[in-house]
Amino acid sequence: MNSSLSDLPSHEGNVSSLVRKNCCQLFMVYAGLWKDFMPSAPNFLRHCGIGNRNLTILRDPQNSFYEYGVSSQINSIEALAEYQAECIRRMPHVTETYTMGNSAGGHAAITFGCLLGVTEVFAFSPSGLRRLPILQDILYRAEGRTRVNVFFDEMHARDTHYAEALAQCPGVNLVPSNEGYDDGHYVFLGKIERDEMRYVLPPYRETAWVSP
Repeated sequence: MNSSLSDLPSHEGNVSSLVRKNCCQLFMVYAGLWKDFMPSAPNFLRHCGIGNRNLTILRDPQNSFYEYGVSSQINSIEALAEYQAECIRRMPHVTETYTMGNSAGGHAAITFGCLLGVTEVFAFSPSGLRRLPILQDILYRAEGRTRVNVFFDEMHARDTHYAEALAQCPGVNLVPSNEGYDDGHYVFLGKIERDEMRYVLPPYRETAWVSP
């Protein structure tokens, strides 16, 4: 892929990035099937407690589980994985990379987290039953090198089936909602409303600067 693509940060309004050189962590966040995600991003970042980290937030304009990428230039899973890998290479101060997403975004977080070999994945209510075998194959190929956390509500039958199928793959850690919480498919929103997200994600870590 032409390296100049990294100099087009919005990619038709579907990619938003923040670089924090005093932080060694990068979060790649994948929106689900919410077309209004970008306008709500500041509130999301505040509740998750990651507004002071390096961030790349992606939205799928095709609502197709990122199978067609995010723009006319980045129009496939392979191209999007390469673009993200290039973004990581352009941030040498980053030593920890995380992917996270909700629903279809959770599916994407697992997909790209494994393809990129990130530090850890946070997938909330991942969905896409028709695409489940493809995702399982990606997980098996990753051979457990990336820890994949799958958050779901056991009272939601479809999400439970999906989570348990993923649990058969290496590297997957299931995190059911606490009893008494009726999160349904919206575990992500439930954790935000209860102010739990900042305890789910790793704490802030500074860049390890080396004195000359």
